[in-house]
Amino acid sequence: MSNLPVATQQSQPLSAFSSENAFVSVQRMAKALASSTLVPDSYRGEANLGNCIIALELSQRIGASVMAVMQSMVPIHGKPTWSAAFLIATVNSCGRFSPMRFRWVGKEGADDWGCRAYAVEREGNLELVGALVTIAMAKAEGWYSKNGSKWKTMPEQMLQYRAAAFWTRAYAPEIALGMHTSEEVNDTPAAQQVVKPVVMDVTPTPPEPKPRKVKKEPEAVVVQEPAPVQVEPEPEPEPAPAAPEPVPAPEATPAQAVPEATVPEKFNVETVEGTLFSIGLTYEQLVAMATELSWWPNPEAYPTANDLPPELAQWVIRNRRGIARQAAKGGA
Repeated sequence: MSNLPVATQQSQPLSAFSSENAFVSVQRMAKALASSTLVPDSYRGEANLGNCIIALELSQRIGASVMAVMQSMVPIHGKPTWSAAFLIATVNSCGRFSPMRFRWVGKEGADDWGCRAYAVEREGNLELVGALVTIAMAKAEGWYSKNGSKWKTMPEQMLQYRAAAFWTRAYAPEIALGMHTSEEVNDTPAAQQVVKPVVMDVTPTPPEPKPRKVKKEPEAVVVQEPAPVQVEPEPEPEPAPAAPEPVPAPEATPAQAVPEATVPEKFNVETVEGTLFSIGLTYEQLVAMATELSWWPNPEAYPTANDLPPELAQWVIRNRRGIARQAAKGGA
């Protein structure tokens, strides 16, 4: 059997940082893992106990095998990344979607050659289509021309991996936990650059306070010193008038309570209308996208948002980020 993660088997994941007792238990497990010769080098030995604890925490959080996490989590420049194959395996085994597949477009070898990942959500039987990744995109983003790029030697595999990563972050971000794949990080030009010496930007700052040295203090002293030097005889002091009685300050009137404003329906993100308003779409645009991408059967049967069945309305609210991303690309 393989170490594919099975998210549905983790009913109550215990965080290593939920309590002191939990942390002690996780430390014992981490020591056992660090002493194994089967774990990767970045988790082996007493010096890497912290890495083992993080791997245990992530495995419990996403419901995956600890060994699968250790084998698939690749640290690059001090940041953890997933392998694209791990994300595909996690999506396929989580039980919420059908196995991830890829839809190809364009002519093989040309710049318009590419694919998009898709899967069917089992709960609503809706097809979820990811972003299109093409060779032209790889060239525009600098992935293709990078030294040692796999895009030149195995473009088909890289297109699938990148499309799968885009799909997972759009429709199942809780699986990726906001982490990028190792292939994405390696393709990013910034990941190959050494950190530039920031000290050079700090050096000009010390001379700035010099003109600000206290020059106003002697001016204040010079202005105030001549004032008391007066020798002229002063007239006899007159009796000071009696101080007026203090007038009691008027009592502050309590501010009138402002009635709480009701939230208009279009601003309530728990409704279809509020969801569409928050992402800048109209219901007619949503129906057009649903018809073009076959999100649900016969979208024209529901002329207004209030006519949507509860399950479709919940789907729209739950997938507003994916809908917004699809709208930004101009549909399918």
